[in-house]
Amino acid sequence: MKTCLFGLIFLGLTNLSTAQHDLAMATTQLNDEKFTSSSSSISNENYLNLEVEAAQPLAICIKKLQKVAADFDVTKDPVYSKNKSITYTVNFQSNENRITAVYNTHGIILNSEEYYEDVRLPVKISNQLAKDYPGWAFHYSTCNVSYDHDKGSEITYTIDLKKENKHKSISLTI
Repeated sequence: MKTCLFGLIFLGLTNLSTAQHDLAMATTQLNDEKFTSSSSSISNENYLNLEVEAAQPLAICIKKLQKVAADFDVTKDPVYSKNKSITYTVNFQSNENRITAVYNTHGIILNSEEYYEDVRLPVKISNQLAKDYPGWAFHYSTCNVSYDHDKGSEITYTIDLKKENKHKSISLTI
C-alpha cells in the first residue's frame, strides 16, 4: 500500500515538473507560399467610434450592444437580397437596452436609434453634476443615442437626482 502511494506521489510530481519548462521554437524566416497577409477593416468603424466622437467614455453595456450591432452581417440573413437596393431594419435588445439599426445592402449602418436604462455616467459628467448639485444623489439615468452615418451621433443622458422627497430630472446632450 505504501509503495502504491509513494508511486502515485512520485508520478504526480514528475508530471508537474515537466510542466514548468517552456518550449519555444525560433524561426528566422517564413517561407510559406500559401500564407498571405491580409488586412481587414470593419465596415461599421464610424459607428463604433461614437465614443471618440463624443470625447466621453461610454458605459460597457452600451459598447457591448453596439459591438453586436456593428458585427451583424445583414448579407447572411435569409431575407437579404443582393439584387435589390433596399434597407434592412434590425432590432437588438439586451434586457431593457435596445438598438434599432438601419443597414444598407452592403451591411453598413445608415442610422440607429438606441435606448439604454440605468447606465453608468461618464466621470466628467458625474463630477460636474456633483459640483452643480451638492447634496443630491444620482437616482436613475438613461442614455439615448441617435446615430446617422452622414451627420454623426448625438448622445443624450437623462439623469434623475433625488434629495429627500425632491426629484430633479436633468438632460445633457453631447
